Amino acid sequence: MLSLFKEEEAPLSRDFALERSRELLVSYLNKGTIPTWEDYFQELPTLNDVADLELIKDNFLKLTTWTFLNEILEHDGTEYFFHSPQKSQVLNLEGRKKSFEVPLSIEDWQLWLEILSIKFKQNWSVGQPFASFYGSLKNRNFRFSLIHGSTSPNGISKLVLRVLSQKPHVLESFGETSLLKDLITDKKNLLIAGSTGSGKTSLLTSLLSLINEEEHLVVLEDTYEILTPHPHQTRFLAGTTSETSLKAYLSYSLRLSPDRIILGEMRSHEVIPFLMAMNTGHKGLMGTLHASSAVDALHRVALLFSLYAGEANLDFEKVMELICRNMEYVVFMENKRIKEIIKVLGCEKGVPFFEIVTQSFAASGEALQKFNLF
Repeated sequence: MLSLFKEEEAPLSRDFALERSRELLVSYLNKGTIPTWEDYFQELPTLNDVADLELIKDNFLKLTTWTFLNEILEHDGTEYFFHSPQKSQVLNLEGRKKSFEVPLSIEDWQLWLEILSIKFKQNWSVGQPFASFYGSLKNRNFRFSLIHGSTSPNGISKLVLRVLSQKPHVLESFGETSLLKDLITDKKNLLIAGSTGSGKTSLLTSLLSLINEEEHLVVLEDTYEILTPHPHQTRFLAGTTSETSLKAYLSYSLRLSPDRIILGEMRSHEVIPFLMAMNTGHKGLMGTLHASSAVDALHRVALLFSLYAGEANLDFEKVMELICRNMEYVVFMENKRIKEIIKVLGCEKGVPFFEIVTQSFAASGEALQKFNLF
């Protein structure tokens, strides 16, 4: 005869109890659910003493409410790199990195990131190892980038948080910017270049705050990072099809009578309509680009144009001539500061000629000299 009463379980040792509690949490996460403590508690095995229960509860709340982030996010950071519990970093506004530790075991590290992905309704797994999305933590907005451990030989998943400013940075925080104010007023075509995290988008966002509110802006991005309260703006965010690409949006935006076109970042095909818009008389165009110097940015634009021009098939000299005739100024950023601004004067046989109008490390006698690449 079956007993009507459930047999009482033997109490578990602390280590075994922690292991069983982790397995229970994993079973919930595998169903795409984050349990409440009350539901979780009901399914816990019999424990040896109250101290074991308190330990399990503290660990559960740490993984599901992320209280350990309070102190970490108090750093004056623009980007947070969660590489592992022992080796994580924060990047500040001056471009310096500081290391910190996260109070999690390596097993709980993966559980935390799994819980985070479920909390923000992301499909993140071995089959889809990358997830990029936007969300809030501790009353601050971030862009999240999750990388699954299956992509790495050490099997450790990673998280990168990029802070999204609620309002533009004070323009003067980037260095000498009086010239830039004039360039915005005069609707010069402007390219902002630099490495990842150098402050390109932050500077662009601050410059947009200087634009007359009566102007119609068309803002195009691959990922949503440019925050502007401008009242007359049309925004496009790139999708995964050719119809929703930045190139398609750029071509379409020319029909919207924009006063200015703002391109979040030039990476591939979108460079073609961007330069064509300049060539057909549009003024005040602005964009960002990965490059190692201001002059390198001109060569990178030429390379992108040559790679993605398709049937146009212009030789390099013609492409560079087109760029130097229409791209008026290039700003180079480094460590969240303006390192150099050049005025593009033209080119000869594919070699750009330019004038350094601002250089953070130049002596006053060196400014306003004309240079070429050789």
